[in-house]
Amino acid sequence: MEQEFKYGSVRRGISNELRDPDYHVTSCMFDGQTGLPSYYLFEDRLQTAVNYESYKDIRLRRNKIVVLGINIDNLEYFESPESVLQEMATRMKIYLPVHYTVARGIRYTFWVMMTNLNGQEEIDLELSKVRTMFKMPLKNNERVLYSMGVSLYAGQEVKAKTLVEEAIVAIQRAQAQGENNLFFYSNN
Repeated sequence: MEQEFKYGSVRRGISNELRDPDYHVTSCMFDGQTGLPSYYLFEDRLQTAVNYESYKDIRLRRNKIVVLGINIDNLEYFESPESVLQEMATRMKIYLPVHYTVARGIRYTFWVMMTNLNGQEEIDLELSKVRTMFKMPLKNNERVLYSMGVSLYAGQEVKAKTLVEEAIVAIQRAQAQGENNLFFYSNN
């Protein structure tokens, strides 16, 4: 039995992926396990934020943008890594401000874009909130081991991809130092 659609005929029983033209768009933009935006949507939002700050009127104060990459180093050792991802994603959605973008990463577990930050004290406070979330035990009293890398946009001409690459370098430095470390990217 066939149905006529705008773009041709399709047999009944074919999966929703083929029937719904918006399915692929949605699946590319959000992670199915956590419900968080995907890395691709994160990168797009980051570039939009950088463009907004870069092209502000010179008379306006430019805010800092923090890119935080988070890797759960012991994820493969949990019985149910999916439940760990869901629990950590839920914590970040609840405890971080709504205007921050929290996304599911590809190689590294999570990405966070913190916007409208004014100074180093405010950045340190927000990063300590995230670290506290990851130090809290999970529902089954297990602990997450993490590595975090931070890059900072402070008004210079830069692309979103560069900020992400800098955060990745910082994550790798944090991993080299052992568990539960946070590193800021620096050119040195």
